[in-house]
Amino acid sequence: MSTAPEKAQNQAVSAWLAASLNRPADAYTQWADRHLAVLALGSRFCAFRLADELVHAVDAATEFSTASTILRALAGPVIHDPRGRRYYALVPPAPPGPDAGPHATYLGLGHYIGVPRIGDDQHTDTWSSYWAVPMPAPGTLCDPNRVLRLIRAGTAALDEEADA
Repeated sequence: MSTAPEKAQNQAVSAWLAASLNRPADAYTQWADRHLAVLALGSRFCAFRLADELVHAVDAATEFSTASTILRALAGPVIHDPRGRRYYALVPPAPPGPDAGPHATYLGLGHYIGVPRIGDDQHTDTWSSYWAVPMPAPGTLCDPNRVLRLIRAGTAALDEEADA
């Protein structure tokens, strides 16, 4: 059960995310109908799309670590799409940086992603997207440098795996 401050925080985060659309009410309708809203990237936030195998390669190469711990180290919100086998690390808007490699893609202006309803932070049997790491406050996003380090570590681990 949520407390009043948690509900207020969730409402503030939802409002901040919904404002990525020209008509924020559309996000609320989509969350109510489908638990997932298609939001625009580029103005409020962007995302790195990370293949599951990239994150799990870092997990396997890191002693005493889990994918959840690795994702929390990004210091911001991460969405997991189990059907598409992808993670989305939400980052501040910026021009695309260097090529992220074969297992990650930077998504910015002109892209859209499915964003789960705030509070949907548990994997279910429905294969629906959920918050692997919830957004703790409006505007709190992953550190892009940490995301790039994760991408480099995962790519190196996958390359080493392929060479073995």
